[in-house]
Amino acid sequence: MSDDPQTTPELQAHRSWRRWPWGLIALGLALLSFWGIVLIVGMLIGSGMCLPSGDDPCVDAMPHLIAVWVAEVLTISGGFIAAVLAWRWNRGRVTASLALILLSLWVGVLLHDPLSLMNAQMHAWGWSWAL
Repeated sequence: MSDDPQTTPELQAHRSWRRWPWGLIALGLALLSFWGIVLIVGMLIGSGMCLPSGDDPCVDAMPHLIAVWVAEVLTISGGFIAAVLAWRWNRGRVTASLALILLSLWVGVLLHDPLSLMNAQMHAWGWSWAL
């Protein structure tokens, strides 16, 4: 409850989301993000097992992959936002820090290959990151 006598019960009910366990929410979104990538890898492996004979129907996996990547971006950004809220409102700082560590490592793993390919392409063009 608030110490402010002007606060109405409707306003207090409106602020109830501040009492949520934001650290656990961030950790849950970090783990959900990990399982989303496991789903993406499983879909890629499954779509690569299609026989070229033409008798069995091959399913185009691209719309499903795009949907899972969008969900991945949403869970990663939601995890970062929930971790920041947990730190700001002191609602599970330990689990929020664990979620931030997991999400940071996970984003680094996801961006490693695209960034290394971009770096190799820039070196092929004669550009360099060093100043």
